[in-house]
Amino acid sequence: MQRAAALGNRLVETSYSFASGRMVGLATATFVVFLTVILPEEASRNAAYFGDAPTPDGSFIYSASDLYDMANAYGEDGRRYYIRSRFTFDVVWPLAYGWFLWAGIAYFGQAAERPQVRYTVLLPILAVLLDFMENTSASIVMALYPDRAPVLAHLVPVFTFAKWVVIGLSFTAFGALVLIWLGKRIPQTGE
Repeated sequence: MQRAAALGNRLVETSYSFASGRMVGLATATFVVFLTVILPEEASRNAAYFGDAPTPDGSFIYSASDLYDMANAYGEDGRRYYIRSRFTFDVVWPLAYGWFLWAGIAYFGQAAERPQVRYTVLLPILAVLLDFMENTSASIVMALYPDRAPVLAHLVPVFTFAKWVVIGLSFTAFGALVLIWLGKRIPQTGE
């Protein structure tokens, strides 16, 4: 446990040492390009392969049975495409949103007075790790289908749910830290 705490402290300190306006600008530009150009293209490719069928990454709550239903609905070509896209596009996308959140939290978090707030910079790192765990596990389930991977099939929905919760917490922390940062820069009237 002490090693984990030491690693966490090192990650926090390293994150804050890299924090800069330039880093936030580059991360924001990358994130915006993904949102406006790359994600819409990927969504159209997904629609071509999956139609209206849900995907694990786009779901919030689902079961192992639902995951197998998805695998069945995709067909062999769809499952192959799913696996390929998890190890191409879906490696880069988590890094893009993770970098945006990490850089923003580290930069704007410098204005926070409570030292515990500094640890929110770990949230985007955790989100990216959970995303990778979800993608890898779901890909294994898809690759094995119609054979079953009972443990992984039950873990994928857990990884997905945890990923979305941590992403939500990351965006919440980011927004709150931006507000704190702005509050310290806007002159107070009446004082």
